[in-house]
Amino acid sequence: MPAGSAGSRPRNRQRWPCRRRSGPRQSAFAGLRIGHSFHDTGDSLVVDLPADLTKTGAPWEAPVPAPVLPLMRGYLSEVRPWLMQRGGEDHDVLWVTDRGRPFDPNFLGMKIGGLTKRLTGVRVPPHLFRDAAATTLVRLSPECAQLIRPLLAHAGFGTAEKHYIHAQGIEAARDYAEAVMRLRRGDKDTGKHKP
Repeated sequence: MPAGSAGSRPRNRQRWPCRRRSGPRQSAFAGLRIGHSFHDTGDSLVVDLPADLTKTGAPWEAPVPAPVLPLMRGYLSEVRPWLMQRGGEDHDVLWVTDRGRPFDPNFLGMKIGGLTKRLTGVRVPPHLFRDAAATTLVRLSPECAQLIRPLLAHAGFGTAEKHYIHAQGIEAARDYAEAVMRLRRGDKDTGKHKP
């Protein structure tokens, strides 16, 4: 890493896409440990949470998505070692501060909220990414509602049902708005499908 560069910028680019696409809770994500809950299998990187790090008490495992692999490999081979050396730290926690210390889970949530505010103008807490993933999944394919429980690592289907209902409400509102617009334009057919 170049001397005098802001070490947090490259690290944030690596951490940001991984968090959006994976299911661990904020505290488990911040506490990932290389060789324990985060593994490099050669072909892929795997998040492997033991039961004591999940809300449901059930183990959770998922590969890091392919589009994120180059970023994560860069973080592991260049950014993290540079940050660790910079701070004189030696530990196995995956996500580190600009001085190589382990991230506090609360700080990570504040950082994600700050990044979303800076990039979009709206502060988005980490938990909303989980909600958005579940709702988007159901909106794209209602038949996939059954995948929400493992995606969010929940024990029951109550949350999956909530996201299914929410997604169906979004679609109903869009259909209604479309029908109103057709009526305003004077279209006789306000239905989605012609007979």
